Amino acid sequence: MGEILSFEPDSVYYQALEAGTEPVFLKSPEFDVSSKDSQWTLSKKNSLSFGFTDKDIWLAIRAKNNSSENQIVLEFGNPHIDEVLLFEPGNTDPFKRAGDLIPHSEWDLYSKSVAVLLSWKPQTEKLIYVKISTTSAIYLALKLHTKNGFDLKENKENSVIGFFYGTIVIMVIYNLFIYFILKDHSYILYSFSILANLLVQCFLNGISNDLFTPDEPMIHNRIGSVFVCLSAMFSWTFALQFLNCKKYVPKADLILKILISLVLIYLVLVINLLPLRTMVRLTQIVAQIFVGSVFVVAYLSLKAGNKQAKLFLIGWSILLGGILLFTFMQSGLVPSNWVTVYSNQIGSTLEAGILSLALADKINQLKEEKAEAQAGALANLEEKVFARTKELDESLQIIRKDLNVAKKIQQNLFSPPKLHDKRLEFETYYKSMSEVGGDFYDVSQIDKDRFRFCVADATGHGIQAALITMAIKSEYESLKAVHDSPNELLSHLNRIFFHKYSMLQTIFTCCVCDLDFKSGKLIFASAGHPDQIIIKQGEIHNLSRTGKILGMVSNSVYSTVEFGIEEKDRIFLFSDGLFEQFDHRREIFGEDRLRDFLSAKSNSPLSECLLHANYKIDQFVGSQSRQDDVTFIACEIKKYAS
Repeated sequence: MGEILSFEPDSVYYQALEAGTEPVFLKSPEFDVSSKDSQWTLSKKNSLSFGFTDKDIWLAIRAKNNSSENQIVLEFGNPHIDEVLLFEPGNTDPFKRAGDLIPHSEWDLYSKSVAVLLSWKPQTEKLIYVKISTTSAIYLALKLHTKNGFDLKENKENSVIGFFYGTIVIMVIYNLFIYFILKDHSYILYSFSILANLLVQCFLNGISNDLFTPDEPMIHNRIGSVFVCLSAMFSWTFALQFLNCKKYVPKADLILKILISLVLIYLVLVINLLPLRTMVRLTQIVAQIFVGSVFVVAYLSLKAGNKQAKLFLIGWSILLGGILLFTFMQSGLVPSNWVTVYSNQIGSTLEAGILSLALADKINQLKEEKAEAQAGALANLEEKVFARTKELDESLQIIRKDLNVAKKIQQNLFSPPKLHDKRLEFETYYKSMSEVGGDFYDVSQIDKDRFRFCVADATGHGIQAALITMAIKSEYESLKAVHDSPNELLSHLNRIFFHKYSMLQTIFTCCVCDLDFKSGKLIFASAGHPDQIIIKQGEIHNLSRTGKILGMVSNSVYSTVEFGIEEKDRIFLFSDGLFEQFDHRREIFGEDRLRDFLSAKSNSPLSECLLHANYKIDQFVGSQSRQDDVTFIACEIKKYAS
């Protein structure tokens, strides 16, 4: 990385010239931009806003590369500049060209906003002329970065944006899920509304340029208007439904329906026929009408006595506040910082959360209204209850059916392995706390002399944990025959889950045990898993953890524990559900009881050990249900000559 992450230009001058004008200052390398006769205006800050203008904006940027790197990034802080040309003093031919009229795949850098990569010797000063032409509003937040510093900044920004967008996507999925359960159209309309708003945010941040149209700049310049129109139509439709405008504000209901029709006509028939500059400005008018009209309708609905409009109005006010703050930042009225740059995302995320609460409040209010209606219509009570009960039973039946399918899938994954080798005997036992669980185990023969056992325990229970075990199984299956040692396998598995599944915050314990008959060794590694057990000549030894839980730290290191193997050695691998069970007094079964039991049964058949262990746990728990999934693998060396 460079010595300096980011630095500001020493001075920035600007002026506006009629489009097509050939500036005289380009021809003179000695031209002094700071002289009184130069017609340049010195900016006191690096944030500039010129609004909509048909003129070309010229900048004269003087700066010194005060880093030790030879590559400097000039960032303009705006993803929607059509064309940027860079000139050196005394040369009328541009040495750099950028902007969103160039395919994103051909940009100098993988970036959201327009930026150029410059060759710049350390500790040297430069004067650069910049010509900016665009059909959208011109706002700039000029910054200079070292190349490595710029990449780091982009990664951090993408992480922040990913958090906001991930939250909104979760809201979309959550509300779609509620819709399929309740069949309330407000939820699906709201899902479409926030999804369209997410697309608008992607366009405003410049993410859609790389995501949707990396090689189609003309489509990119028009697709933002499409997203705005879709957002307006879905949000208006949602507002009509949620605020019950037909009942509380019928005039507003009519006006919003007219606006939806006009925007639909504009989107389908007109938008592609307009010049780009005209389309951008019309779309901005649509956005302004859209934001203002929803706010006014929500206020009128609340004033007319609609209690549901209160949370709606609060959420929309926060969104409007975020939009206004972002607009003020573009106009140069407020400084460009973390809050103002991401005010749109912050407002959208908070609005999505508050409107989700509003929808939940709506359901509660509907329940109250339903109770009042039932009290006033006792004659129809039994019929209504029967219909509702039937609907709930059908929903419950669907859920049970889905869970049963999931249970069968998981049982199939954990079916007893078909291994036949006279040198060892093993037994397995698996029982989930509910229909599906979060434990995983695998028994495999890697080659003719080596057997590999694995037990993993994902955090949580139920469907969430079961889905994680699917991921564990998928990744483990691709690695188990690749790595020779258990600790290398765990290290690779840890890196995969830390990077690939980090957004899911997936962590789990895991142990891997190899029985190598060629070398005569048991080789064991454990990632935060409880102590496992080996019994040699009637004496119990612990197989302790050799590293951290998987998925927590990227560069975790795992070591191994080794034992020589002999005939009659017994190895017991299990999840913590085998001993973390509680009786009615909240007393734990515990590892000591488990060790005492296994020691006492050291001469009993393996199958009897498993059966009696489960019997002891059931006897200890009593009438209570088990509190965790249980996985238990028992193995005995039958024939081995060292």
